[in-house]
Amino acid sequence: MEPRVCDTVGNVKDDVSAATAVDGRRSRWDAHRATRRDDLIDAAIRAIKRHGAGVGMDQIAADAGTSKPVVYRYFADKTELHRAVTQRVVGTILAALRTVTDRTPPAQALIRGSVAAYLALLEQSPELYRFVVDHPYLEAVDGAEPATYREVIADLLAEQLGRSLRASGLDPAFAHPWGDAIVGFINSASLWWLDHPGAMTRDQLADYLSALLWGGAAGVQTYAGQPADPTPPPGVFPRLSQED
Repeated sequence: MEPRVCDTVGNVKDDVSAATAVDGRRSRWDAHRATRRDDLIDAAIRAIKRHGAGVGMDQIAADAGTSKPVVYRYFADKTELHRAVTQRVVGTILAALRTVTDRTPPAQALIRGSVAAYLALLEQSPELYRFVVDHPYLEAVDGAEPATYREVIADLLAEQLGRSLRASGLDPAFAHPWGDAIVGFINSASLWWLDHPGAMTRDQLADYLSALLWGGAAGVQTYAGQPADPTPPPGVFPRLSQED
């Protein structure tokens, strides 16, 4: 009896074709799912800007032109959607900061540029920033514990601060608490500013915070044998008039 070589080969080809078809359908579904998730994140951001940081899922679904059950097909719960929104916003903040840090300007210009970039994003979308503060966790990666927005921004600053310390002949091991302190400092001042929008302009606040941060950085540089002038620019700290 002739061996059924053709049948065997045919079966193998059929199996490969079936597997390829399944993989193709899965790839198309994965692409559709990723696109739909992005659309829903966009809708959530629009709803936050329109309704405020306390936006509800009904409002997000309405802005997306769908219903809550449909939203939950793509996000396990509202926490997962909140984290995806925070991830998106923090990505925007990091991109803005990298436009400054990647140029490696002098330390004083780096501080002023980073603060200005941060505040510019806050001014554009204050309710979105409040939302991130209220929902600080990002999406988890590879089963790790989810990081907070403060941690990832502090990591970026710590990387730059560490390079600066090393270049000055100082140990960069403790750059991270410095970066985290800067994020906390700017975060607190920014929330105050959002609550008192008429108290200072964005540029005034950027100059004010930058001068305070530069005072500490200048002290570190001086300690490292690189004298730096910590004096703030004229007008940042207005003097009292004689009448006061």
